[in-house]
Amino acid sequence: MAQIRPKRGRVPVVAIALAAVVLTVLFLAPPAGSQSGIRLGVDVASFSQRAAAWSSANVVHRGAAVERAEALGKQAAEAEAEAERQAALAATRTTTTSSPPSTTTSPPPTTTISSPTTTVAPVPTGGPTAEQWAALRNCESSGRYDAISPSGRYRGAYQFSQATWDWVASFSNPALVGVDPAAASIADQDAQAFALYDRNGAGPWPHCGAYLS
Repeated sequence: MAQIRPKRGRVPVVAIALAAVVLTVLFLAPPAGSQSGIRLGVDVASFSQRAAAWSSANVVHRGAAVERAEALGKQAAEAEAEAERQAALAATRTTTTSSPPSTTTSPPPTTTISSPTTTVAPVPTGGPTAEQWAALRNCESSGRYDAISPSGRYRGAYQFSQATWDWVASFSNPALVGVDPAAASIADQDAQAFALYDRNGAGPWPHCGAYLS
């Protein structure tokens, strides 16, 4: 059987030419993915820059917030200290300016009747003597012009009741009406007794009137 043999002279040349074309194309064409790699590098760098800027801004913001909080805390502490100082100062002023209440009590009112003057009214002539009037007074009140009976009704050296005193004063000396006999002057008491004797004799003194006889 006859065989067909390839021509050996031209095949190698064609093969070499194809190989050269392929190598040329491969050499001139940019490597696959090279542009993507460059673009990817640019994106990563931009992200890194933004991340760094955000981190720096966050740090600055947190620092400002911390400083603001510290300033507010310091102001609050100063205000509280000032309030305590003012309160203490006010308490000190109140303590030093207010005087303690006085424990001294005023003495009770006295019930002693002031002694009347020692001026004696002249004894009328033609009647009891000065000695007899002195004996009457001694009998009635132990000679005291401020004497008051235990019941309080009879008063003065001649132990007038207020009604008898006012009655005698109405015709002898109206200025003495309403005056307490025990508080009247010696001269007024003597004059009242003399006027009563001149009108009614020794009768107003039923027990001691005998000294006037």
